[in-house]
Amino acid sequence: MDILVSAIVGDLISRSASFVTSKYFQQQPDINKILQRLQSVLLRIDIIVEEAEARHVTNQGMLRQLKILRQGMYRGRYVLDSLRFQAALDEEEVSHSSSALCKTSPAKRLCFSRAGSSSSNREALLFGTNSNMREELQRMVNTLEDDMAGMKEFIFFLESYPRILRQPYGTYLVLDNCMFGRQTERERVLNFLLCPSATSDLAVLPIIGPRRVGKSTLVEYVCRHESVRDGFSMIMFFPEGSLKDEGVVDLKGNYINGLVRHQNSASQTRLLIIVEIAEDINEGTWRRLKSLATSMTPCGGSKIIITSRSDKIVNLGTTEALRMDYLPEEAYWHFFKSLAFGSTHPDEQPKLAVMAMEIALGFRGCFTGTHLIAGILRDNLNARFWRTTLECVRAYKQAHLLMFDQHSCLHFREDAPVYCWRLGGSSKYFLICKHHQLDSSEEVPKITVHDIILGRGGTLPQGEFEALAWRSRIPPYYNYTISCKMQSPQLTVGSKKRVHEEEKHFI
Repeated sequence: MDILVSAIVGDLISRSASFVTSKYFQQQPDINKILQRLQSVLLRIDIIVEEAEARHVTNQGMLRQLKILRQGMYRGRYVLDSLRFQAALDEEEVSHSSSALCKTSPAKRLCFSRAGSSSSNREALLFGTNSNMREELQRMVNTLEDDMAGMKEFIFFLESYPRILRQPYGTYLVLDNCMFGRQTERERVLNFLLCPSATSDLAVLPIIGPRRVGKSTLVEYVCRHESVRDGFSMIMFFPEGSLKDEGVVDLKGNYINGLVRHQNSASQTRLLIIVEIAEDINEGTWRRLKSLATSMTPCGGSKIIITSRSDKIVNLGTTEALRMDYLPEEAYWHFFKSLAFGSTHPDEQPKLAVMAMEIALGFRGCFTGTHLIAGILRDNLNARFWRTTLECVRAYKQAHLLMFDQHSCLHFREDAPVYCWRLGGSSKYFLICKHHQLDSSEEVPKITVHDIILGRGGTLPQGEFEALAWRSRIPPYYNYTISCKMQSPQLTVGSKKRVHEEEKHFI
């Protein structure tokens, strides 16, 4: 009787899992044709985007068009990766389960049936409901094809822009040494700095965005551009907290709170002032700062870039404010995938790719964590290690939901203490109390977060201690450190929210 039941259950599971995979490529020819069209249009978009990124495009309209095209490419690649990797994984599980069905326990058969349901969950995340899959795919392909149809003029004008000389690095090395996903914003700031002002008044560009979105990095990246340094006689930087009511600097010689980033005596007298504030700036302080800058450059041409997390600085600008936000999920997946797989193509490792997509969801918006975790995965390219990492990510996300009723990424964005998981050592977690941003010239801790996660480096200090999280390879080459201590989360009885209710903010 047991043999008969096992045979019946095995046949049902095999049929069900076969349906999961075949519905992508076999039993629904309409969807198969749509996916083929999607692959075709993405290939053409890849060619245009790669060519555009190899040229120094300055036209703002073309940059906006390129941004739309790039976002569509990321979205299309994300969908294709999700379906392709899940289908390949389901086929592999069907093969293994069919051959070992009679030998497996009921628990293992249950585990397999859950794996099959993950495809439906992934479709729900991508398309809302399974029934919408065909319509959403069709709409996506139509949009991308329409975008491509309007690119003839773009391609024509693209040829007039000079090429950017680059060495033939691997993709992950390029992404590790550039500011990813901010090409349009970069050209917007460059255009503000290099183009003459319409009036003789002091030009001001406000840049607004949440904490750790990359405002300072964007400004520093642009200010190191050769044409910017040639165009200004002095570049001054006022970090957050340096402009107090009683401490406004005298730009004529007493650089008390400001840091001179660059001086160029050969250039005409033009100042570039970078101001970082958390929320708002005192009206009197702002008025005096502008007055001093204007008095030093009577012929005009000086400019100010002011960054903040608050909309209160919008009215300070003489041009439209530049708003920055966290990368969309599809673009972030492209970034994480490139770093985590390195020179290995994800298509060759579908089992790892499925796990990588879920791991990436836990670190979106945190580039420090992304570089750290992606580097660890790249150094240990095997399924067992990645599975252990995924289980740790799931457990720590659930722990944060139980303790704070909030996804760990949202907790991190608010600069609140967060728990981080460990793969080795006696404790499974450690508490990150504070985050620090150090200049490249400052001394950094000898203990690294990499060693803490992997359980290496010997006995860790008692109490709170400092650790190095990541060394940035792009200007301003900050070193990111944390204050942490070995402490496990104290779970209390409370309302338990489902993970997907929090993750909807990241999709």
